[in-house]
Amino acid sequence: MPVIGGRLDAIDSGSVVEQRIEILGEMFAAVAFDETRFFGLPCVYLMGHDEAGAVIHYAGQTSKLSRRFAGHHQLDAAKARGATHALVLVVPEMRDRRELETLLRWYYRPPLNLEDIPTHMQAWRAAMHCGKPDAAELARAAHMSGAQPLLPAWTNRPKAARG
Repeated sequence: MPVIGGRLDAIDSGSVVEQRIEILGEMFAAVAFDETRFFGLPCVYLMGHDEAGAVIHYAGQTSKLSRRFAGHHQLDAAKARGATHALVLVVPEMRDRRELETLLRWYYRPPLNLEDIPTHMQAWRAAMHCGKPDAAELARAAHMSGAQPLLPAWTNRPKAARG
């Protein structure tokens, strides 16, 4: 299972306590699956759970999270693997969501995504679009070397947010 970081940290933001984790330089909010019905926003999301680090089972994007999770084709499979949360990043523009999802699928290779792992050049293009030069350089180097997917997914560990 792809483990991507430290434990989810609770952050007290006044009246609300949120759980957030940094993934590729972006702060994703942890939302319990049963609470996704309250989020009618466009976003990139990951399905996962906390097990000595965030474990990711699926990466996706949607124009409306509440509608997407109502009948998600991989929700039961993710729950069967132990997933308890959606990690959510609001991304208004469709192209931005698609490119970030592509980058996440290349970088972490979640096991429940049915699509092929993006090529190194698709990941490079996505990383450049998203303003992630470090990820773009990893993708370019992997392409130039003719390497297969970069690293085992569990070796990529973003930082958990600290309050």
